[in-house]
Amino acid sequence: MKIGINAGEPIAENNDLFGTPVQMAARVMAYAGQNQIAVSKLVFDLCTGKGLKFRDLGAAEFKGFAEKMPVYEAQWRDESEMLPE
Repeated sequence: MKIGINAGEPIAENNDLFGTPVQMAARVMAYAGQNQIAVSKLVFDLCTGKGLKFRDLGAAEFKGFAEKMPVYEAQWRDESEMLPE
């Protein structure tokens, strides 16, 4: 399992969503490792001050985006609960 999260206003048409926010979420998900929840810089910034923990995964080059994008892992469980990958 891996999850990628981004925020933004997608374009809705014919019961489907598309646009830059959806593309970024898909790229972030593809960048995530096994059993990871990866989030975009936008989501990381929106969560600042909320008491959530993140780990910096570095900056990634994503198709369709001119600049490298920072990606963060949402720490959703204790290290003691983690299984080896």
